[in-house]
Amino acid sequence: MIPENGSTVRSSGSLQTIRRGLSKIGVVLVTLLFCIITLEVGLRATGRYHMGNLEGYFEQGGISYVLKKSVTKEVFWPTLKFSVHTSDLGFRSPKPGPQSIGGRPYYVILGASDAFGNGLDYEQTFVGIVAEKLKDHNIDVVNLAVAGHHLQEQAALFKSFTASVTNPPQAVIIVFNPLLIGGYDDNHPDVVVRRGDLFEGSNWRIPLLRKFLANTSAGYCFLRDGIRNTQRRYFKGEDAPLSFYVERFSSSHRIHKPEKTADFLKNLQELEQFVRSLNATPIGVYCPPAGVFHVNDLAAKGKLDPSLIDTEFFVEVVRKHCQVEGIKFIDLNPPVQERFSKGEKLNFDSDGHYNGPTSLVVGEYLYDALKPDHGRGQN
Repeated sequence: MIPENGSTVRSSGSLQTIRRGLSKIGVVLVTLLFCIITLEVGLRATGRYHMGNLEGYFEQGGISYVLKKSVTKEVFWPTLKFSVHTSDLGFRSPKPGPQSIGGRPYYVILGASDAFGNGLDYEQTFVGIVAEKLKDHNIDVVNLAVAGHHLQEQAALFKSFTASVTNPPQAVIIVFNPLLIGGYDDNHPDVVVRRGDLFEGSNWRIPLLRKFLANTSAGYCFLRDGIRNTQRRYFKGEDAPLSFYVERFSSSHRIHKPEKTADFLKNLQELEQFVRSLNATPIGVYCPPAGVFHVNDLAAKGKLDPSLIDTEFFVEVVRKHCQVEGIKFIDLNPPVQERFSKGEKLNFDSDGHYNGPTSLVVGEYLYDALKPDHGRGQN
């Protein structure tokens, strides 16, 4: 049987349509690829984004994770960038590599991300500011603080540090915040380190891919930041979710239970006893998060039920402990409250850590309380 001519024509026409469609798709893909390459080259040429070290600055160690030794990392976040250098012993320092310890008296700093100085170069952090000023008193500063660490993790890191040096510190300054206190025994059992960055143990592959793209593609960073800036502009996102601060300062937080408070203080006493066994002096410092001032302001204006929160608990539990133990206590609330009362911004956009101006006044205040002559520590 001879096939109908109409069927043959229709088949030929469909094939040509498919070919034209594929040709158009190919043109679009080539054009898109050209645009992506142009964007990538343009961003790199103008210095908009610098693609540096692909590896992060963490490694598995201690009872969870620690800092790598002798590394430099340029950290790029959507609204800020900063550099992290670590010494040959694995703590944050002004420059990477060997850093002499023991030539003269030194203080050790323990703490979490605020003492570590997230978002700032070392010299701009309040610990870096204190360190620079204490040089005039022939005193060095060793900053063992690690972002995300809790009390038990810092205690373990400090003990490991003292085993690696020949002479102990003159003083050990513990910088407390609600994270270090409220999560004192949370040792990150589900955190893994991949390529120097921290991820949830059960969910690290996709976040690792995003991190890899952020470290290798300026175009990806440009598009990512554009989306995030649009979200902030049109959805008016807060610098940090209010729910985070409400949960952290909730009067029903587990640390308020008498048995948990007692266990926290037991852990703290054990650390302080170890410090004293080295003939070093323990000093307590409370560093308030920027969000607490917003929470207090909302409560004062009736926009938040005051019965749901207790913003004084964390600072008072440390203050009272220091009074009982005869330990010098320094409350960093005054300089931060003063800035907030003047309407000055305390933290970075979309990040709750202290910005440069806040870190500066905190560093000057802390130095004034720590300097060997007439400090103004509060007991």
